[in-house]
Amino acid sequence: MALIRLEDLITPEQKARTWRDSELARTDVAATVSDYPNAAAVLAYRQALRNWPSTDSFPNTRPEL
Repeated sequence: MALIRLEDLITPEQKARTWRDSELARTDVAATVSDYPNAAAVLAYRQALRNWPSTDSFPNTRPEL
């Protein structure tokens, strides 16, 4: 009897969205603290994360900070 792993049931798009959501959560502080180091770059990265699912590179090429 072969075991089915949960990760085998998740599509690449779902995996990419999960990663994206964790990146947005990880960078939440930059969106709320006005003097956060490199804030402009982090805010641009967050925007790229939000736009990523609607791009041709989704889910294969992740945005980078």
